Parts: sequence; structure tokens; C-alpha cells
Amino acid sequence: MSYGKRIEAARKAKGLTQAEVARRLGWSPSNYGRIEHGRITPSLRSLEAIARALDVAVSALAEEPLEGVKIPVIAFASAGPGVQFTDQGYPAGGGMYFIDRPANFSDPNGFGVEVAGDSMVPKYEDGQVVLVDTRKRPASGEYAVVGLMSGDKYIKRYRESGGMVVLESVNPLYPPIVVPPHEIRFVYKIVWVKER
Repeated sequence: MSYGKRIEAARKAKGLTQAEVARRLGWSPSNYGRIEHGRITPSLRSLEAIARALDVAVSALAEEPLEGVKIPVIAFASAGPGVQFTDQGYPAGGGMYFIDRPANFSDPNGFGVEVAGDSMVPKYEDGQVVLVDTRKRPASGEYAVVGLMSGDKYIKRYRESGGMVVLESVNPLYPPIVVPPHEIRFVYKIVWVKER
């Protein structure tokens, strides 16, 4: 895939027009359009400027697309020591398997979580896989994968209320978990669910 096609795909993923990106860059729309149409190969400086305007990593515009790249899936409630997380909150090491990347899933650091238990039934069922975008924080009321400083990890409805974070289950048999914001190690929005 050419630079132009990658840049065009990144722009469309952000919901921007060529004119909007050109305005952010301070370029004429026609000059920017030549890059997307492959008539001009951008310099590294231009590529960096476009990446900033699109709020993506330069590598997303310079490397091969992520299509075909597998996504790691982890199980929080697996037997044994479980999966460790890096200091950025990404899964590291064993305890994982891999699934094919959905067509519209663009986060290079995104990962899947296999649902364990029935606290989120009927929204998410035991054994179902959800994917998170590590670039997106959930708005209050959205569903998320949440890691606490204690090491506990959950799939919950994320809410902010009275200066506290409330992690709600869908199943009424499970009471909400209420923690101060500084107890949150990571929180990522769920953006895709694998149908069973």
C-alpha cells in the first residue's frame, strides 16, 4: 500500500476531509490531495506533519497496514498466575491466544479479553471476546476493560460519580465496585465484540 493510500485511510478513519487536514497543516488542499493521490511522495518532515494533523503515529503511515495481523486475547480469570501487564497497561507474555484482526480495528496496541463469569450477562457472556482500543478512554456509562492498581482487572460499565469511579455489572446480583480515580491503572473502551 502506498503512502497516499495509508494517509487517506488514516484520514477517513478520523472522519476528516482532505480540506480539513490541509487546513490543519496550513497547506493548500490541492498540494495535500497530490500526496493522497500518489503524485507526490512525502518527505519525512511532511509525513511527521501529516501524522500530527491526523493524531496518529508516523509508523501508522509508513508501515504496512495492520490487516492480517493477529490480535492477542487474554483471559483474566485463567488458571495459574495469569497475564502480566506492562507499565503502559498492555498485556505482556503468555496466557494469550490470537484472533484475526477485524477490518475496522486499527489500534496497533489493541487487545482482546475473553469474558469470564456471568457478571456482565446478558451484555457479554462467558467465553465471549471483546476488543479494546488502547487509544480510547470510555465516557461515563460506556463499557470498558479496567485494571486496578491492586492487580484486579474487570470488564464493566465505567462511570464517574462524585469524584469516584464506579464499575458496574449488568447482572444485578453483582454490586458495583467503587474506587478513587488514583486506583485505576488503565481503562480502555470496548470497541468490538466477537459474536458467538
